[in-house]
Amino acid sequence: MAPAGRAAEGSGRQVAAGSPSAVDSVIGVTEALATRVELRDGSPLVIRPIEPEDKPQLLELFEGLSEQSRRQRYLTPATELTSEDLAYLTEVDHNRHEALIALDENGRAIGVARYVRVPGERELAELAAEVVDDWHGRGVATALIRKLSDRALANGIRGYRAYVSSDNEVVLDALQRAGARHDGEEAGELEFVVDVPRDGLGVRLRGALTAAGRGQLRIARRMAARLGLISRG
Repeated sequence: MAPAGRAAEGSGRQVAAGSPSAVDSVIGVTEALATRVELRDGSPLVIRPIEPEDKPQLLELFEGLSEQSRRQRYLTPATELTSEDLAYLTEVDHNRHEALIALDENGRAIGVARYVRVPGERELAELAAEVVDDWHGRGVATALIRKLSDRALANGIRGYRAYVSSDNEVVLDALQRAGARHDGEEAGELEFVVDVPRDGLGVRLRGALTAAGRGQLRIARRMAARLGLISRG
């Protein structure tokens, strides 16, 4: 994580660690790794590693997704997350599987970004991000992925793998402009690999990754299979 107080690129800026905020009470044991971020519109957020105790907040976040968002993100209009799902999504090792959660000034979970390392590919991970519908378009996904990329690089991840529907021309164009490499195709979905950004997201990559927050990139295939969401659909 970058030191508190350093200006963030693009979607917002970090706020000095001592700045007063109503989210201070929800940081818990990850306080040392928490980052306070201010979005373009001035909204304050805290971004921190997810904890096992975040299960209720993650469930609330899931319930804040529309049916369309759930279908686009999870490959199915799943109506619930089981206790096993929640355990997998919150009890992470912060190395092979990392997840960052964004909290608003009231401590509400409004977004999550995560990567899961691809088995046999030490430097490649599947990427997923989701933001509740009423916070779309405000830079939450960009801020989350920027911080996740810091963690990914620290853990030796050099590339993200993402999936997009073959008929989603807007996202396909954004990924191609960002320099993503087409790495395969299966069942109408295109597979792309993009380098983990080292010095901020940049305009083109920010545009491509912002699509993730709008629910236009699929949740990582391995995550969906692990959760059983495909079969439940």
